[in-house]
Order: sequence, then C-alpha cells, then structure tokens
Amino acid sequence: MIRTPLVYNPRSGHGRMDPAALLARLPGEVRARLEPVPLELPFDYEPWIRQALAAGGPILVWGGDGTLHHAGAALAGLGLPVPLGAVPGGSGNGLVRGLRTPLDPAGAVLRLLEGRDLAMDLGRLDGAPFLNLCGTGFEAEVALAFDRAQGRGLRTYVRQCVGLWRRHREAGLRWEAERPAPEAPGRLERLRAAWRGPEPELPESAWSLCFANLPQYGSGLWIAPGADPADGLLSWVRLRRPGLFDILAEVPQLFREGGRTPLRQEGRLLRAVVRLDRPCPWHMDGEPAPARDRAEITVEKGAFPMRVTSDCPFR
Repeated sequence: MIRTPLVYNPRSGHGRMDPAALLARLPGEVRARLEPVPLELPFDYEPWIRQALAAGGPILVWGGDGTLHHAGAALAGLGLPVPLGAVPGGSGNGLVRGLRTPLDPAGAVLRLLEGRDLAMDLGRLDGAPFLNLCGTGFEAEVALAFDRAQGRGLRTYVRQCVGLWRRHREAGLRWEAERPAPEAPGRLERLRAAWRGPEPELPESAWSLCFANLPQYGSGLWIAPGADPADGLLSWVRLRRPGLFDILAEVPQLFREGGRTPLRQEGRLLRAVVRLDRPCPWHMDGEPAPARDRAEITVEKGAFPMRVTSDCPFR
C-alpha cells in the first residue's frame, strides 16, 4: 500500500514537532495510511507530491504558514496534481484558521482525511503564487524582522511589531486596477452590501497594505473579514497606523470576528498594478519577498485544490 505523506517542518512553530506523538493519537487504520516525512529548507516537495498522487491524494503538510506557502508553490509548479491538506503547526496558522480547520494537529488530520476538496482561488504576486495573502508596508517589515529574529511565537512577533510601530512610515501609492462589477440587486447581495458598506476608493498611501484570499492573517488577527477564497476576487486591506489610544481601544477589534474598526479599510479587486513611492519589502503568506516599488497582483479563480473539513464555510 502506498501511504499518504504527512510532510512536516521540524522547525515550524516553536520547533517541537513530534510526529510519533501525533500518530499515537490516531486510530490504527489511519496510522497505517500515513508516512511522516521531515522536510526543511530548501523544501523539496516533488517526490512527496508524486507519492501523494500515487496514494490518491491529498498531500498533508504539517507546519506554519511559511511551510504551507512553499508546499503551495511546489504544487503549482507541478501543475497542481493533488489537493493540499494543511495541518496546523506554526506560530500564527493564518491559512488553517481562515479555513476553520481544527487547531489540534491530530484532529485536523482526521477531519482532513474525511473532508472535501475546495477549488480555492490562487493569488499571485508578480507571477509567484500565494495561498492566503501577500502585502507590503508594516506587515512586510514585521515578516522580515520575524524571519531574522531569534525564537518564534507570539511574544517574538509582538516585540517586533512594537519596535516597527515606532519607526515605520507610510508609502505613497498609485494604482491601475480592475474592480468587480456591482452585484445584481438580489436580497442576499443587498444584505452583503449593507454589511460591507460602500466600496471604498483605492488608497493613495498606506502604512500597511495587503491582498488577501482568506480572512485571517494569523494568531487570530482578522485582517480581511470580507475575503472569500472561492469568489475569484482578492480583498485589499489598508491598515492605518494606530496611536497609543487605538492600541487599547481599536486594535482588539482586529482580533474579533466581526469586529469593526476605523483602523481597517477593505475593498475588492480582480487584478491590480500598484506603484509605491519607494522600494519596500513585501511578503507572501508571511514569508519575506524581495523589495520592489511596483507589483502586479492577480488571482486565478478556483485554480488551487485545497482539502478542507466540513467546518469550512466556503464553497
């Protein structure tokens, strides 16, 4: 019997990945179907994608958003032959939180093996694929600093955020964008439009700017509450720099599902070219990307096969 690969990054999260402990919590017939595979940079996923295909898919990848980003890029490079099943094992777990996958790894494995496949949109930054989001400004500076930091976890992330909050400045923006046509005036569409409010104009500057396929950034931060990974659109989100009062009164709203705050401005687009007034760092799924002052953002509707659980709200 060809076993389904459970690929994991031993360095994800806090570096305490224990596949034996995970497998011990699974029924014997499930353990017999899985092959744990440790994989670190440079992440050669190809042989394990081919094994997953021979086993009938999916490929299970246990790790953080960066590990899953590299798995998604490898799948895209091979023509997306099998679905990706994302098992949470990182510090932020933005992708799996957005898909409502259980945060317990063993529970996630069980639910994903009995789950369904979602034809998820695939975002691209200058042609390079991303699964959850990409962005520039403050969040990209944080991703770069976090990547270089000693240690992982929420405490390290918060420390980097505080330091960059003090010194990061806005970038000016110029746009060429294609936006969605107004929705037909059905009852459901009117309710959605009332919830979202008027579609905002594209911003002329941003302290932090991201393009999101899913609602969560990671660690429970709802960066793009209106994002839907199966609608053929990306959400653009501009975050305003919070003042001291905002950190207490408004930032907590970003960590509440349905929370509203003037710090966050969100709209939708089909594609865009954005020009910045200076080269700035970017990130894809939290992984640092080269600095640039021009970026083309595109989305391929339904292009990426993602294995999800029955709790996933998207179709």
